[in-house]
Amino acid sequence: MKRLLIVALSVFALAVAQVGLQAQAKMKSMTASGTVKSVSGSQLVVTGGGKDWTFAVDNGTKFVGKGLGTKSKAGAMTATDAVHEGDKVSVTYHDMGGTMHAASVRITSKGMMKK
Repeated sequence: MKRLLIVALSVFALAVAQVGLQAQAKMKSMTASGTVKSVSGSQLVVTGGGKDWTFAVDNGTKFVGKGLGTKSKAGAMTATDAVHEGDKVSVTYHDMGGTMHAASVRITSKGMMKK
């Protein structure tokens, strides 16, 4: 009886894990590259290929770029800490109910700072 319960629970756990993997597979990741037009705590606007792309950013968005590792040690990094107007970026995103959510933002080159 005890073995049967263990086997049944194992099969149930595998079935739940499979459903989770299928849901992740349906969330297709896409990539867009361009120049940062504007950035706020909740969104990033990138111009590329003749159009503007607006991405939602949140605490789950990962920012990657030269020098960002040391900034992130001071605490949670926000979009405005990591990315600035004029930076060249590559954004990996997925569609979440009609909103393009930025999963990661890679800064490929820093823009010129305004005086």
